Amino acid sequence: MKRILLVLVSLSLFLAACGTRVDKEAYFRSLGTQTEAPGEVTSTEAGRAAGPTSAARTTAGGPGEAASKTQQGGRVAGGGAAGPRVSDKVVGETINIGFHVPVTGAAPLPADFLDIIKAIEEYFNAEKPLYGRKFRFLVEDDGYDPTKGLAACRKLAGEDVLFVIGHTMPAAEDACAKLLGDAGIPYLIRGTYPEILNGRPLLWAATASDDVQGRLLADYVLKRLGGKGRKAAVVYQNDQVSARDNFIRRFQEGGGQIVAVESSVPRQPDFGPIIQKLQSAGAEFVLLSMPPVDAIKISVQAQGQGYHPIWLGGGTWWNYNMVLESAGSALDGAIVLSPWPTIDSAAADEFKAVWKKYRPNKEPEDLGLIVWGWANLVYAAMEKAGPQLSRASFVAALNNLGYNRPYWAPIRYTPTDHRGTNYVAVFRADAQAKRWRQVTGFVTGF
Repeated sequence: MKRILLVLVSLSLFLAACGTRVDKEAYFRSLGTQTEAPGEVTSTEAGRAAGPTSAARTTAGGPGEAASKTQQGGRVAGGGAAGPRVSDKVVGETINIGFHVPVTGAAPLPADFLDIIKAIEEYFNAEKPLYGRKFRFLVEDDGYDPTKGLAACRKLAGEDVLFVIGHTMPAAEDACAKLLGDAGIPYLIRGTYPEILNGRPLLWAATASDDVQGRLLADYVLKRLGGKGRKAAVVYQNDQVSARDNFIRRFQEGGGQIVAVESSVPRQPDFGPIIQKLQSAGAEFVLLSMPPVDAIKISVQAQGQGYHPIWLGGGTWWNYNMVLESAGSALDGAIVLSPWPTIDSAAADEFKAVWKKYRPNKEPEDLGLIVWGWANLVYAAMEKAGPQLSRASFVAALNNLGYNRPYWAPIRYTPTDHRGTNYVAVFRADAQAKRWRQVTGFVTGF
């Protein structure tokens, strides 16, 4: 085990030294597009059940049926006796839940972000204790960096956590998945590339993976924005090629033209040369596969150069109101996908009611709704696991969980398929209001 950890740490340090320049292109070449019948789930249809939980390191701390189709890629090889040993030790009076997020490094998070998690924790401990147990959420900043992410996960693994949630960059999730898997700790992540799940029976994705989102974004441009015969480009963070490849393939198959494909690195200071290439090529639509800070930066710099295409993004990339507060008119009219509805929708009413009760002097934010969704997902699994809650019973519950709430895309896990969902909602940027306006309910196609 020590040798494995040393190798993993060395690999992480190498990746960091390269500025996270992880070339996974060969790894992703086998990605195929998915074929699903178009379908839409309205907020009303998606929320037929209830259940809750959430997170904070400072110690902030009945499932419905998700109609997901057969999914390609991201299969879980093995599991059970074939996978790492998972403890069946029953949890005591307090459930420790690990949560690592880029408090720094990826987005202009508000100063009170940890208080958002704390407020949700207070609600669950006061009103929804699980079989008499309290929740303690332990949050670590992973800095949107694989080395810091690995350190954050190692620290959480030593805190006797029941499981860990990771909402960050692919390279950090990949490193943490190895560490936590070897330790027998269940790990839930935002969807990135589907192959991250392969051979990892203790890893589950809770949002649509990038390959699905690349395909859906291309379809939306072609079918809803008249993209056939028009020009598009892609700017992608250099270790995130899944969305790039599937967007390009689908857009070209649908009669669109790809005129530029450019890579970037996290927190790149100057996008001027890339913007010039996009502008010179006449790209009318530009897919930005990158974190919030870089989406803000490239759009603002492009506006300064007199260039304003329709920017495109996937869910969990930069579909947050705080991004519009920073970018302003530079992202006006942008189209993004999302695994949750807008904070302004009726689907967020339950969260807003809780927020009003526990933080009456603060306005609810979409970041709170996201934490609320994560909280309810893991609560549903823990509740399903029963009074004898352990890592083993939690895993068994997740492997047979349907999660259907109005504030999160429908999810269905099976013992051999941990991708969870192909559903997304569509948002359009309203720069004047600094809000994302919801265009569709949860859909799997256009």
